[in-house]
Amino acid sequence: EPFKGLLLGLFFITVGASINFELFFNQFSTVISLVVLLIVIKACILFALAFTFKINKKQQLLFTLALAQGGEFAFVLLSVTSTLSILTPEQTALTTLVVAISMLIAPLLLMFYEQLQKRDSSVKPEFDKPEHISSAKHVIIAGYGRFGQVMGRLLHAQGYDITVLDHSPAQIELLRRFGKTVFYGDAGRQELLEAAGAKTAQMLVVAIDNPDKTLEIIKLAQKNYPQLKIVARAIDRRHAYQLLSLKVDAFNRETVDSAISLAVKALELLGNNKPDAERAGRLFRDHDRASVLQLAKLWGDDISYGVAVRQRMEDLKQVLQQDKQAQEDLNTCDNNDYIAGLTEDAAKPKKSNDDAHLG
Repeated sequence: EPFKGLLLGLFFITVGASINFELFFNQFSTVISLVVLLIVIKACILFALAFTFKINKKQQLLFTLALAQGGEFAFVLLSVTSTLSILTPEQTALTTLVVAISMLIAPLLLMFYEQLQKRDSSVKPEFDKPEHISSAKHVIIAGYGRFGQVMGRLLHAQGYDITVLDHSPAQIELLRRFGKTVFYGDAGRQELLEAAGAKTAQMLVVAIDNPDKTLEIIKLAQKNYPQLKIVARAIDRRHAYQLLSLKVDAFNRETVDSAISLAVKALELLGNNKPDAERAGRLFRDHDRASVLQLAKLWGDDISYGVAVRQRMEDLKQVLQQDKQAQEDLNTCDNNDYIAGLTEDAAKPKKSNDDAHLG
């Protein structure tokens, strides 16, 4: 890398030193015209290639502008043409000047591309109008990402009528492409939430990935639609404490169950039998849920909370160890009872054939 930087620096210093500034000022219009012509011709060719090879539409413009300038290899070719007298010295000087200026313009082209991207990102499509949103009979789902989709599929499969609101244009476009009925809207806006059926629906599922927005939607629903049962996606433990304080009907941290399920599989791979691994997973899940309820009361008091967290970790370790020991003792007792039963059977007198016949 150090040598690469030195050689590149030396290369561009050499290129800069070879530029004929007198030629630039004397033939300014010609030079600028050739620079524009070079960039336009290369851009057309690059865009055609991007289209031919099916480059993503958002990347086509970047591909075109990033490579539209003359390249370093042009200077290598110009040195060869000079050596072989293919071009005259005046033509070589003019071409060197055009390529160098086109390279100087390259960062400006990329800045232009960034401004276009910012403008496109700032111009968001309008939310669906309330009159275009269908009203749900049973469930409103706010947020239809990976979490909301799982809940939505299960509820829909069980026969519940669902209305979905999502505030991500990209997600809406993707879901509609697959034939899903979803509406583009912010569930934090009362008119859109009401259009989705908040007055008559039974449940609101808040499955968005923004904790603050989740709390905003829940407060809005609790204030205006008290009949709605509210279940929510918790991002992390801190978010779970906030949901507890709002007294939602149910919540779940998005990664806990999947992580516990995978940990159970890991225990099996480490040599534990399946029932023991599953029981350890259940104990962990129950202990973790109880911990959330207990620790929520201490959230905000860093000292007390830290002490309580460490104590709960020790309690969990003891619970699992005690359960493991109890299972080992139970297995030992079962084995002893089995051996004792075999011994008793062996000690009993055998009936003779006559006794058996008389019996």
